[in-house]
Amino acid sequence: MKTATMRTTGAIKAMAVAAMLIAGAAGLGVLTPTAAMAQIKSVADVKTMLKPELPADALEITAAMKSAKVGQTITVRGNVAMSKDAFVENRAMFTLVDESTRKGCCPPSDTLPDTACDIPAQGRATVQIVDAGGRPLRAGLNGQHGLKPGAEVFVTGKVETANGTDALVLAAVSMHVPKAPLPTGFFVEKPPENAKDVSEARRAGGEGTLKAGDEVVLRGRVGGSKEPFVAGRAVFTLMGRGLKACNENPDDKCSKPWDYCCETKEDILANSVTVQVVDAKGQILRTDMKGRRGMKELSELVVVGKVASADGKAVVINATAVHAVH
Repeated sequence: MKTATMRTTGAIKAMAVAAMLIAGAAGLGVLTPTAAMAQIKSVADVKTMLKPELPADALEITAAMKSAKVGQTITVRGNVAMSKDAFVENRAMFTLVDESTRKGCCPPSDTLPDTACDIPAQGRATVQIVDAGGRPLRAGLNGQHGLKPGAEVFVTGKVETANGTDALVLAAVSMHVPKAPLPTGFFVEKPPENAKDVSEARRAGGEGTLKAGDEVVLRGRVGGSKEPFVAGRAVFTLMGRGLKACNENPDDKCSKPWDYCCETKEDILANSVTVQVVDAKGQILRTDMKGRRGMKELSELVVVGKVASADGKAVVINATAVHAVH
């Protein structure tokens, strides 16, 4: 009990020190609150900071920790710490942690660990919402606007404190809170082995080679239509190398080369799979995929998953992991 109390106190002190550093800097004229910050006067105003679009190319916190410089505006992605001290009471401040260091998975609030201090310092950042004077709002954020322990959050903000190793404080300018986070560890850094090109997998063995329930590792590129990502849903189309994108055809000046407009709908369908991410009940997650880990049209990906349906024409994959090929 004593140890837990000390850890909790330590976490609160760490956030308090960050706040004092920022307040001091503001007093010295180092900080220049943005116009967006100046409009935030209460927790109710935080709603104006929430953006429906998922920001592209957000940094994971461990990466941002190493590269962030004071004064920069950056975008980071993480999960609110799974702990009772994730939010500072009566202050618009919370702890955002890197997925690789996240502890726990959505336990009931009464069983949350007391502190996030067990998470390595290089994997957690402090996010705060400040007023026109650069001071954190005097109101708590827990339970507001989708913010809660474990919630996935994309934060764009000004770097107020950074030392390149184990300290990162952001003054938020805007936030995106997906309605449903992706599963922990969904994106993998190491390329999955034995990946097969989508076109090859669709051709091998003839019609119907992919059957519902088959476990697959597929490689391909995002494309197949003008909008290969489904907005607001964890769904996209993956194309095989059996067809060329428009920009691979000599003298083709197609403005959206990922739509494969030079090919027939039948050929596009025969060389593609629909990839989706679902929850435990089989429902498609309500979050965007475009922009995550740099994903965009014609991004090359390796997808690990299971065939959800295959009718001889269309194939749908329930993805359990994705590797973005860079």
